[in-house]
Amino acid sequence: MKKLFLLFITQFFVFIAFSQSQSDSNYSLGLKLFSIEEFPKFLNEVRTNPKFNTTSFNGLIFKVNDNQISYKFQVSNFKNNDYSFKNECVDCEVVTGKFTDLNLKIGFEKNLNYTRLQPFYGIDLGYKGTTFIGNAKNTGTSAFLYHANIDKNGATVYPFVGLKFNIIKTFTISAESGIDFLFTSDKEIKSTNNNTVQSVNNFQRWQFVSKPLGMLSLQFNFGEN
Repeated sequence: MKKLFLLFITQFFVFIAFSQSQSDSNYSLGLKLFSIEEFPKFLNEVRTNPKFNTTSFNGLIFKVNDNQISYKFQVSNFKNNDYSFKNECVDCEVVTGKFTDLNLKIGFEKNLNYTRLQPFYGIDLGYKGTTFIGNAKNTGTSAFLYHANIDKNGATVYPFVGLKFNIIKTFTISAESGIDFLFTSDKEIKSTNNNTVQSVNNFQRWQFVSKPLGMLSLQFNFGEN
């Protein structure tokens, strides 16, 4: 029994070591299946704890594979019609409305080996466009305070680490985690219930948002090296 177990372990690691990897294909086309991440803050948003959001089936990835390096192109778009946050203080205002988040990224990832199970690291550079349209209410009385119309546009730098598993030659499942560093130009408009503008603020802001699971993806590999 012990010999059979040792034989199984030996064959398993031989299988892992010499199986074909994603690097054996010229290209990969992937679908972003799931993520757990923070979104940028709006107005004077207050967060007593990290605020993680989940997204699913909202992005595409295209990769050009060159040995242990892959060059990535990625687009993702997320919408939430019931997004809310606390503003000014925990018990001051609740702002609720429609949230959209568009990301365009280009970057690279480097595999650390050629085996079936591959750790990797990399960095993406990109553009982020985020909008929010909603209403602010008093937390205690639920009285209407103002309409909020917010646009954020800027650049992102996203370093990440991950792990991929080549199920078979043509399919790879991949998971990565990282931090998005953002520099955005923000425009915030507040207006009354009859659409009279109360204030317009334009400013630039640095932020960073954590992504415990930046992307879980399934990728189709094609084109022989």
